[in-house]
Amino acid sequence: MRGSGPPRQSCISLQIMQAAICVFLIMSAAVPAQKPKSARPDFKEFAVERIYTGAPAVPKLSRNQRSFRTMIRQGAKSKVEFAGHYTVPRWGCGSGCSTFVILDSITGAVDDGFNVADLPIAWMEKHGEHERMEFRPNSRLIKINGCINEQNCGFYDYAMIEGKGLRLVRKELLPKEFQ
Repeated sequence: MRGSGPPRQSCISLQIMQAAICVFLIMSAAVPAQKPKSARPDFKEFAVERIYTGAPAVPKLSRNQRSFRTMIRQGAKSKVEFAGHYTVPRWGCGSGCSTFVILDSITGAVDDGFNVADLPIAWMEKHGEHERMEFRPNSRLIKINGCINEQNCGFYDYAMIEGKGLRLVRKELLPKEFQ
């Protein structure tokens, strides 16, 4: 029985290691592969099937929107910019600030937007600049990177819901020191 000790220990060590690897693989497979909760949605997740190419409808302005009729009418003449059949007319509301509306190129309906100010300079110096608004003709997602109505600075993701307008999908506010 000479030499039977060490090989037996090697076999036991190998079995323990194999069992540990199996347990690790089983546990790894049980964790679903997903984006971290803090990840922003992708434009592809809100894809539209078709993009309207017909003549744009004349905007149907509310009493409050008439103050901005020139900018809204000019924006109505643009090619589709957002969610398959919308344009996003926008104009300045001061230094580092924009106001926008969502205009349906098929019906002429105009949904009020809001003011969006730039992210704070201190934050941008530390993290880099971001586009104030991001949207695509082939996606219902619009990303707002700024301070809505000059408050609550952060990153906002909205989805266009047909017949209901913009709905908040996700928001991430900047830390208090940047508000």
